[in-house]
Amino acid sequence: MEKNKEPMIKLEPGGKAPILSYNLPESTSYSGQNFIEMELPESYFKEEITKKSAGRERTKFENTELATVKAAVENAIQSGFSDRKIFPNVNLVTGSINFLKKPNAGFLISSQFPISPKLAQLDPEDVARNLQFGKRLNIYRSMFGTLTSNYIPEPEEERPRLLLIEKYRLSSYLGNYGAGRTIKTFSLLPGEKTRISFKSYTKKESDASSASSIFDSFTQASSDEFETSVQSEQSNKQSYAENYQYNTEVEASAAWGWGRAKVSGGVKGGSNSAREEFAKNISSATEKHAASASAKRDIQVNTSYEIKEQTGEETSIEREIQNINLSRTLNFVFRQMNQEFITLLHLVDIRVAFFNGFGESRSEVSLPELDNLLEEVIDEAKREEVRKAIIEQLQNIFDYKDLHHSFVEEKTLKDQQGKDLSNSAYLRVKKDYTSIFKDDATETEITVPGIILSSMKFVLRTDGIIVEALLGHGNALDRYSQGLQDEALRSHVLNNDLLVTNYQKNELGKKIVEEKDEGAANIYALVFPPVNVIEIEKDGENA
Repeated sequence: MEKNKEPMIKLEPGGKAPILSYNLPESTSYSGQNFIEMELPESYFKEEITKKSAGRERTKFENTELATVKAAVENAIQSGFSDRKIFPNVNLVTGSINFLKKPNAGFLISSQFPISPKLAQLDPEDVARNLQFGKRLNIYRSMFGTLTSNYIPEPEEERPRLLLIEKYRLSSYLGNYGAGRTIKTFSLLPGEKTRISFKSYTKKESDASSASSIFDSFTQASSDEFETSVQSEQSNKQSYAENYQYNTEVEASAAWGWGRAKVSGGVKGGSNSAREEFAKNISSATEKHAASASAKRDIQVNTSYEIKEQTGEETSIEREIQNINLSRTLNFVFRQMNQEFITLLHLVDIRVAFFNGFGESRSEVSLPELDNLLEEVIDEAKREEVRKAIIEQLQNIFDYKDLHHSFVEEKTLKDQQGKDLSNSAYLRVKKDYTSIFKDDATETEITVPGIILSSMKFVLRTDGIIVEALLGHGNALDRYSQGLQDEALRSHVLNNDLLVTNYQKNELGKKIVEEKDEGAANIYALVFPPVNVIEIEKDGENA
């Protein structure tokens, strides 16, 4: 056998063992974006930009017969929505969705991505009717990740504008965990026995779906419900509808808001009011979503005398319990456990875009490419003014505590000698910019990237149960019965004392033998004389 052979498994030399932490924040995070429209006069834009019509190439169907429109729609659908004159808001990767016409009627849909039931049941005639009313089909990716569809109206006018596209994350962390409402109480009489069953809201698929939330059980239902809540919070429905006109890319993040900001006249923080309104809307939508999901999280505790036979019904857990007390009742209190969530809305990135209301005009760039975008769409005489206004908006952002933050910086690259490189200056979001949230209740600190715009706390019911057993104070025995119980107890105590005495006697005898103490042995024999054993002879003989 080889000597010094390496073992199959060994620890890393000089390695450090991980530390078991009692409080390690774990987040559930979702991405979305908010659009802030910068209110600039139309004269600030280049003349060729204001005269250029992005929607001129769109085919109009308002005065076309339904059969003709339907035929055009079917041909465009079978070609993968490639006709941008009919479907300008559908920008799919070639071959990602295929609609094959069936011999009888309808389409057979195959997709590389998961699709919603709504998109799977897309009807060409329905698409055609909406086109006649000036509404275009829009295919986008939902918050859950599935491709779905809706119809959006044609823009009323072409209005050139610059947009601040703010990228957000909605991150949730676990907070306190504890007992909540009392869901059941019952008592067992002395000596009584029963069976109990627990039925959770997660047992039935329909119940589990309605009780799901984006915090701890992300599902298609919870995603759709949250997006609906966000949309219902928007005060300007027309502006919010432009989200879908802008988001023609199916990979785009979910659009959570659309606001406006005055940037002319030296207003440095004009975008903060739009940002604050957006944070308020998201907080309100999140609160409603949490309350709706928590309200449907019911747990039933049934005792055997309450259970009714129902076909197909199952219970999650069944147990048998007994009150072993002979004189007092045993009371059980069942409480549902609650989980607290700390939810933070934080700004993580910013981009700038040009948009005139039609999706075809969209031009989005990162901050380092800002100068290229301004050169393309802004008049030269106003270019520096607009650039300065954008930077001032991003260098004067206020968080949820109204603390000032400068989120962007002008960065100049340096050579090996530390000297500035010529023409290397560019605008960027500050690297590794973080914010800290401190929970006063637990003194837990949570660090997130970017700037925190909103902090929320929600308490949701869980499927956990905690049980407390309380002994009743009333004695159910009369004096005679109580005396019998006392004597029975006294008998058990005396028997235990006798067993202890015999044990001590045997231990003392063993000790005398081990020490070979003849005097102690004589005394032991006097105190504990040997028991005479009388042998009774069998077959009737005397002993």
